[in-house]
Amino acid sequence: MMCQDHARLVVEIYRRVLVMIDNLVKHEHGGMQERIAEVQKIRSEAIDIKRGIMKELRSSGTLLFNREDLYRLISKQSEVVDHAESVGVRLEAIGERNWKIPAQIGVGLADMADAAFDALVKLRESLISIGFNSERSLTLAGELDELERKVDILYRDLDLSIITSKGELPLILTLRDVSMKLEEMIDAAVEEADLIRILAL
Repeated sequence: MMCQDHARLVVEIYRRVLVMIDNLVKHEHGGMQERIAEVQKIRSEAIDIKRGIMKELRSSGTLLFNREDLYRLISKQSEVVDHAESVGVRLEAIGERNWKIPAQIGVGLADMADAAFDALVKLRESLISIGFNSERSLTLAGELDELERKVDILYRDLDLSIITSKGELPLILTLRDVSMKLEEMIDAAVEEADLIRILAL
């Protein structure tokens, strides 16, 4: 239950990041500080839940046979949270400086961000299903592999658009960081899906 609650917060954090991306692509720079404050507030909640899970794992002793797998799962979830927050911090920097994202890059960034959101939602559904329908949990976890391939393709196209754009160098470097962190976030999510498969067996 606590892992599922943590997964819910992962999606909530990324929803805020998604709004930031959508606003910046539309050249709407207001409200970035408020969004990043929301991201950091939810991240604090996620840290509290992680601490609670760690306490439960310690107190369970040897009674919980899959304790190590649960530890890896919550650690990987925390990694996803860290990547999402890193994206948000960089987006807030773009907004504060009123940098305008070129249209072609904006389209690619929005497509990649949407695909990443789909992956995180599937991941959360897979974790929720693990307790009552392990077959569905395995199916949803398996669907992440296809979404990862989609994100990888979008990432390569976006990266090429960024490095060949005529934007200012600080913006180009920041956008490359954003796209890289999104890709790393999904890689971590796929590793989390592998752990869910282990727990579902």
